[in-house]
Amino acid sequence: MQISNEKEDIFDRIGLPSKLIWAFIGLLVFILGATIESSWFSSYLSGVGFGAAQVSLVFTIYGVVVALVSWFTGIGTQIWGIRKLMWLGTILYFVGSIPLLLIALPMKSYILILLCYAIRALAYPLFAYSFLVWINYSVKKEVLARATAWFWIFFGGGMTIIGPYLSSALFPIVGRVGVLYLGLAFVLIGAFCSLILNHDHVTLPKSQQPPMKDFTDGILIMFKRPRLGLSVIVKTINDIGKFGYVIVMPLYLKQFGFSTSEWLTVWGSINIVNIFANYVFGYIGDKIGWRKTVTYFAGTLCGVGTFGMYLMPKMFGHSIPLLFLSLCLYAIGLSAFGPLSALIPNLAPDKKGAAISALNLGSGMSNFVGPLIVSIFIGPFGSGGALIAIGVVYLLGSFLASFLKTPEELAGHKSVKHIAETKNNVSISNAISIDAEKFSLSVLNSSVLNVQGMTDEEIAKKKLKLYLVSHLLIDRFNCLENQSFSDPEEVDNLITNIKFTR
Repeated sequence: MQISNEKEDIFDRIGLPSKLIWAFIGLLVFILGATIESSWFSSYLSGVGFGAAQVSLVFTIYGVVVALVSWFTGIGTQIWGIRKLMWLGTILYFVGSIPLLLIALPMKSYILILLCYAIRALAYPLFAYSFLVWINYSVKKEVLARATAWFWIFFGGGMTIIGPYLSSALFPIVGRVGVLYLGLAFVLIGAFCSLILNHDHVTLPKSQQPPMKDFTDGILIMFKRPRLGLSVIVKTINDIGKFGYVIVMPLYLKQFGFSTSEWLTVWGSINIVNIFANYVFGYIGDKIGWRKTVTYFAGTLCGVGTFGMYLMPKMFGHSIPLLFLSLCLYAIGLSAFGPLSALIPNLAPDKKGAAISALNLGSGMSNFVGPLIVSIFIGPFGSGGALIAIGVVYLLGSFLASFLKTPEELAGHKSVKHIAETKNNVSISNAISIDAEKFSLSVLNSSVLNVQGMTDEEIAKKKLKLYLVSHLLIDRFNCLENQSFSDPEEVDNLITNIKFTR
C-alpha cells in the first residue's frame, strides 16, 4: 500500500517522514489500545474493593517495569532487531491482557491482577520505544527534532487525549471491562499498520559482543560519559508533572472549590495544547539547536506554570480560566522537552543504541519519580508544598540541560576559542590542526545512510566514499593552515571554497 508522491511531499515538508507514515498511524492506535485504561483503572480497582495501598502497589510495579523495559529497548534493538521487539511487545500485551480480563478481574484476585498488569506493562515501551530507535536511525539529522516531535504527538494523542475521551464516551455503552476488551482490537490494528502496512527497512549496526556485555556497557556508558548520565536525569524531569499532578492537583484544588470533573476537563484540554506545541518546538529545535531549546524554554516554562498552579487559586480562588492559563504554560514547556529525543542519541553517536537506551530509561523513570516527589513532600508540606517542589525540580532541569553539549558542539566551541586567539595577527596554523582520521571517523559514525535495497558491497563502497571525501577535505584544509586570519569570517570563506580532486 503506497502513499502518493503529492502526499509524500506534504508529510516531508512538515517533518513527518512519509516513508514511516503507516508506522506513525500504527503507533497512535497501538498506544490507544495498550494504555486505554491509564486514566481510570486506579479508580476501577478502588471501586471493586481494593485498598489505596494495594492500588498504589499495582501502579508502582507497573512504573518500574516500564522504566526497565524502556532502557532495554535501545540496546535490545541492536541485538534482536526493531521489528522483532515490536512484535514481542504486541504478543506480551495479549499474554498479560487475556488472563487479566478472563480470570484476574472476574475473580478479583489481587495477586493475578498484579502479575498480569506487570506483564501488560512490558508491551507499550517495547513497541513504542523500539519505533523511536527506528526514527533515530532512518531520519536525516536536519529534521530529526521534528520527526521525534511527531513521535510524541502520536504517542500522546493515543495515551492522553483519545484514550480518556473515548473511554468516557464508551462507559455507558460497554462498561469499563468492555473498554478493556476494545483495547485488544486497537492493539491488533496498530501492530498491523506499523509492522505489515509499513514497508520501510532500516539497517542497524549489529553488535559483535555477547548480549550481557552489551547490557553492561549500556549501564557503564552513563558513568563513563557524564553528559549521557546527566541526560537521563533531565529526561526523567521531563514528565514528572504528568505523573505527579494527577495525584496532587485534585487534592490541592479541592481546598478552593474545584471539583474533580473540572480538574479533569482542564487537564484534558491542556494536553491538546501540548500536542500542537510539540511540533512548534520540534521546528524551533531544528532551527536554533536542540540543547538551546530545552535550556531556554522547557523546564523554565514548566516551572513557571507549576508555580502559577500553586499561586492562582490562592490569589484568585475558583478561577478556571487562570488555572487553564497556568497549565497551558506547563503544557508548552513540556513540548520544549521534545528535542531531547534528538539530542540524547547524538551525545554518543558512536554508541547510539546505548544512548537511546538512556533516553528511554529517563522516559520510563518519570512514571514513578513524579509520584515519589509528591509522596516525599506532601506529608510535611502539604499538597501546595509538593507543587512547589515539582516547580523547583523543573527549573533545575533547564539548568542541567545547558550542559548537554554534543561532541560536534564541543569541537565547535574549541575551534571558535582557537580562532579568537588569532585575532591579533596570529597565524591560525598555530591554533588549529585537525586530525583528518578522527574527523573522518566521526563523520562516518554520525551519518545516517540510506542503504535500503543495497548489497553489502554497495554499502561498503558508500561508506568508504564518505570516509575518503571527509579525509581529503581536512587534508586540504590543513595544507592551508600557514595562512593568517584576522577574522573568523575568513575561516568560513576558506572552508566554503576548498576544492579537492577525488
